[in-house]
Amino acid sequence: MPILSFLIFLFSCQNTATEEFFLPDILPTEEEVKYSLSSDEYLVRLRAIAKSKQLTLEEWKEGERAKVKESEISHYWQSERKKLPLEISNTDAIDRMRDSIRIRIVWSRIFHEAGLSWKVIPSKVGNLLSKLDIKHSPKIGNPKGKWVIIEWSDFLCHFCKQTFPFTKKLLLKRVDQIYYIHKDFPLDDESEEGILPLAMARCLWENEPTNILNHMDILYSDSKKIKSGTDLGFKNCSADDLNSRFKDLVRVDHKEAQKLGVTSIPTFWVNGRWIVGSLNQETWEKVFRETERR
Repeated sequence: MPILSFLIFLFSCQNTATEEFFLPDILPTEEEVKYSLSSDEYLVRLRAIAKSKQLTLEEWKEGERAKVKESEISHYWQSERKKLPLEISNTDAIDRMRDSIRIRIVWSRIFHEAGLSWKVIPSKVGNLLSKLDIKHSPKIGNPKGKWVIIEWSDFLCHFCKQTFPFTKKLLLKRVDQIYYIHKDFPLDDESEEGILPLAMARCLWENEPTNILNHMDILYSDSKKIKSGTDLGFKNCSADDLNSRFKDLVRVDHKEAQKLGVTSIPTFWVNGRWIVGSLNQETWEKVFRETERR
């Protein structure tokens, strides 16, 4: 009888062992994740697997996200931590870095289960531009400059607002060397009010293309007023009678961003490199040094 009890105990232990989840030797970069998710072929396969689980791809991703342990994030922390400035004390930056590790673990597991490998990012700067519709996007600078910067943001986004003064300073300083393109990513895309500040930016750029940076300053400062319908006195661009065409352009941008794998803002694409999260003067200068085209 004692032997039988031991065998039952042993069998039970084997069946209640902690499930092991896949962890890659090296995490993919955010750039590799976004570029791979921009593949229609990959998305079709991932969505088909999600459907077989009776889930959407977003639900599959969120389910995997909930399974990631803090100890697994810590496994990569020391190497990832080196990407932050040594003197960093901003807890928001640290939280964003740890969340970035979490989501890259999630996509690594999903790609591993799907039998997909990460796509190699082409070195040509024009590759992403060829996929984007920038005809009606606010843009400034020199199309032949050393840097192409694409920013996805929303005037209602706190971290976007936090970053903009540093972005503006660099754009003014290097206007002949930079080609800057703004793309819309509304945080509240379910309501007309939520996309109103971005739609107004479209209208203002179309009417006064040389004054876009000053307009962006105002839009970041007064975005909540605009959302509530307050008229700021912009000629031809009042909140009450804003042309629906501008709102449609915001929605098109949002769908385009989702296909590219953009999930949070601000997100920047600089000469082929993806950067997610708010940037200050120091980090912008670092990005410029690392992405300069000779």
